[in-house]
Amino acid sequence: MKSYVQMIVVLTLITLISGLALGGLHQMTYERAQNNILKYKKIPAVADIYEVVSGELEPPDRLIVEEGLLTEKRFLDIGDDEPVLMFVIRKDGEPYAAALEDYGQGFGGDLGVMVGFELDTGSLVGIGITTMAETPGIGTKVKDDSFTAQFRGLGPDSVIKVKKDGGQVDAITGATISSRAVAQAIERARSFYDAHRARVAEAAHQPPEVVE
Repeated sequence: MKSYVQMIVVLTLITLISGLALGGLHQMTYERAQNNILKYKKIPAVADIYEVVSGELEPPDRLIVEEGLLTEKRFLDIGDDEPVLMFVIRKDGEPYAAALEDYGQGFGGDLGVMVGFELDTGSLVGIGITTMAETPGIGTKVKDDSFTAQFRGLGPDSVIKVKKDGGQVDAITGATISSRAVAQAIERARSFYDAHRARVAEAAHQPPEVVE
């Protein structure tokens, strides 16, 4: 009986230690993965919007933006479980636009879009694609400037849907689903922005927190 109890205790300890170790490993890898997504997906998408505001950047300058040295991030506390990440884009030294990420349902799953809104008017400044798993050479064309440029300057009352759905967006031939996903992500981001516009403006004028 005594040996049986000891065995149970040992197995319990092994299970507990293994669980704690796996939990710690998961936390470490999760944080690393999130940092990589921030650095290699989200910030380059913000840099695409930054170029719309400031003009095309030469590679060294774009690298500075992508490394976060000119990209300010804020966390919007709107009462949800987790604060919402946004980026502030400056023009002539003053906050000019706020960039927020949202998602649409693409052909290969969630398609992430960073959407820039002009703080004064609420118009779209530009967009940048963050994550996608679309068909190479077809759906992935939603990242091309020939597609993303059509969203620049669209006003708050514009209908951001592909033309097949009654909107004004020219879908990519053979990639209507991917095109719809981008439009859907933009509309979702715009709904969030409209609902929290005052909070976004307030956060945009707070002291900067530079992305490292």
